[in-house]
Amino acid sequence: MVSRESVSVRAVAPSNIALIKYWGKSDASLNWPANDSLSMTLHHARSITTARAWTDAQSPGSHRISFGDAGTASRVPEKTTRFLEWLRAEVARHGSATGALDITTRNTFPSSCGIASSASGFAALTMAATGAWTGARTIADLENIGIDRAKLAAWARRGSGSACRSIHGGYVHWQRGASPAGQNVSSAFSRDDWPLADLIVLVDDKAKHVSSSEGHARAFTSLLMAPRVAALPERLRETVRAIESRDLERLGTIIEGEAMEMHSVMMTSTPRTDYFSEPTTRFLAWLRAERVAGNLNAWFTLDAGPNPHLICRPEDSAAIATRIKKEFPAFPVIEDHTGNGATLEAVDGH
Repeated sequence: MVSRESVSVRAVAPSNIALIKYWGKSDASLNWPANDSLSMTLHHARSITTARAWTDAQSPGSHRISFGDAGTASRVPEKTTRFLEWLRAEVARHGSATGALDITTRNTFPSSCGIASSASGFAALTMAATGAWTGARTIADLENIGIDRAKLAAWARRGSGSACRSIHGGYVHWQRGASPAGQNVSSAFSRDDWPLADLIVLVDDKAKHVSSSEGHARAFTSLLMAPRVAALPERLRETVRAIESRDLERLGTIIEGEAMEMHSVMMTSTPRTDYFSEPTTRFLAWLRAERVAGNLNAWFTLDAGPNPHLICRPEDSAAIATRIKKEFPAFPVIEDHTGNGATLEAVDGH
């Protein structure tokens, strides 16, 4: 039975799309990236996670999780359990963190196919678990006990590196720092500084055959990795200048080259990692031809998966989505846009 003082909280965390990519880890155990990255937080593609602490269940194996609103509760996977127990120790520095968690989670978009579901998932889990253990009902409540977004981002990063970016809104800069402890994550620009649309084209919504974690581990076997890392600081500065000036063509040119370079590192790693499929290649060729012909103004990027993100102006989004659906009726399109960061609220009035 849930104790009277326990709180059921809901965290909503958006996915994000990296404009300058995080690929390769200097320290995998601490999710210390090989380079800085810059992402755009999304709005509609998100993870929704509720949590409540059961104070009469203390052992790590007692955590329970349900996937989907009507899912059957089962034991939390071992990797996630290890993360939760690490997180519990961090939360306990700010007060009580007792009890096993009863968790329900779902995504508004397909998982494990390269749309950063682990980012939104671990960001939402971090916030929901922290709220349930501390009794905090809002982010303001967490801030009152010394847990701000920067700390939440640092905690979420230990579950999945890019989860740290989903805590914040707008355009988020994840700074590598000189050491794992020197990492910093913050919003470089707000959502209102430059709202953009993101059309996610679901070429293939099945789980990818190579996990991102495995791909990160292979990155340094590529001869292209070292020159890539060396060139990224200037590329990031160019991206910031493009956002400051709201120059979509300049931004689009950068992010397309950046995406292709990251995938080139993947394809030249040992073993080879190839997320491209024939439909992906065919779609990108169509996009480029349409842009050259003056039929649309959109530029692509891809994370570790086969599904392109098309970045365009909000006022062009609907027309571009219609063209895609007409040309590629088998590819669903998720119409998204620049969003704010993760949120926390009490459930059922508690």
